[in-house]
Amino acid sequence: MEVQSVNSNQNATQDVARDPFRTLGKDDFLRLLTVQLQYQDPLSPLDNEGMIAQLAQFSSLEQLENINRNLVSSANLNLLLTQVLNNTAAVGLVGKEIVATTDSVHLDDNGAEIAFDLTVPAKKVVITIRDKQGAVVRKIELNELPRGWNRYAWDGKDSSGRLCTQGDYKVEITAFDNDGKVTKVSNTVKGTVESVKFVNGEAVFIVNGLMIGISDILEVRNP
Repeated sequence: MEVQSVNSNQNATQDVARDPFRTLGKDDFLRLLTVQLQYQDPLSPLDNEGMIAQLAQFSSLEQLENINRNLVSSANLNLLLTQVLNNTAAVGLVGKEIVATTDSVHLDDNGAEIAFDLTVPAKKVVITIRDKQGAVVRKIELNELPRGWNRYAWDGKDSSGRLCTQGDYKVEITAFDNDGKVTKVSNTVKGTVESVKFVNGEAVFIVNGLMIGISDILEVRNP
């Protein structure tokens, strides 16, 4: 019976060793120490120094696991607290006027306004409008634009002069300076926050029919 018990423990140890994805925790460490004491050689028992060293390692391992558990809990709590604060502040922005970066534009009965900020004067600016499938709907070229905020009123027509379906469209803006250097420019949206939605626990602002994240807001002011 004793031989079978030893074989059983040896098989269990071999099963653990064969699992390449298993990591040893404090329970495994304690189990190994117990087995080591159980099957030590009576003629050459484990000395006191070795015993104390292993107990110290076990204690350190337990403390590290507790610290790691507390750090994870603290990080999750801070993330939740930040999200709650952002969502609470987001409600207070309803009715405020904001300026935010976006890669989309919303087309309605009045067309759509495409706004962008140039850090330097541009010799030429190319605005490419794409539908949801990524197909180019229209490409617009503007010449000799000044530094600063610029706006273009899209009438909602495609390259063939046909009215496009109302909805959201992707916008790409590329600027060329006097030396022909190419610069990518971010499209912006300016408008009043109509409402706030919560998507996956995060606040999203509705401005001119577009969904704007809080991290995309550049400016907030009274209307």
